Amino acid sequence: MKRVSRKTTETEVNATFASEKLEISTGIPFFDHMLETIAKLSSFNIEIKASGANEHHVIEDVAICLGKSISEIEKKGIERFGSAIVPMDEAVAICGLDFSGRGVFVFEGELRDADIRAEDVLHFFDTLCRNSGLNVYLAVKGKNSHHMVECAFKAFAIALKQALSKTGKDFKSAKGVLD
Repeated sequence: MKRVSRKTTETEVNATFASEKLEISTGIPFFDHMLETIAKLSSFNIEIKASGANEHHVIEDVAICLGKSISEIEKKGIERFGSAIVPMDEAVAICGLDFSGRGVFVFEGELRDADIRAEDVLHFFDTLCRNSGLNVYLAVKGKNSHHMVECAFKAFAIALKQALSKTGKDFKSAKGVLD
């Protein structure tokens, strides 16, 4: 578990993935709820304290810090791959995840602004992937923007839990290493 801090002229963030406790405070209530969803459904506590005047930069800097903390997880003996399909009312999200160390985000679908801007949701996942080394494919379809964003975060969390589960075996890689 690694605590990652970032202080800029616009934000201040402290984040830990796989923390001792679940504590999230970014000043953006719906974003806090989505981060809590990641924690609860991935079965890893997250500790985040963030502040800043600009919502976009807070979300971006949280993703940077959270991603760097995730990148420090011991990969030896993890499942590596995870996937999930999450339906929520009239929306559905599909997530495929590979903890390969390369950090690529691919999105299919169309998100609209909900409780936070759609571009910030996509930027969060892209920034998180680049900083964590996760490869994530995420597809979302639906009518209600709030439900679409929420099931996207839930699908990601469930896939992450699966990928990080311990198998007790060596890496699942033809190369013999992940990255």
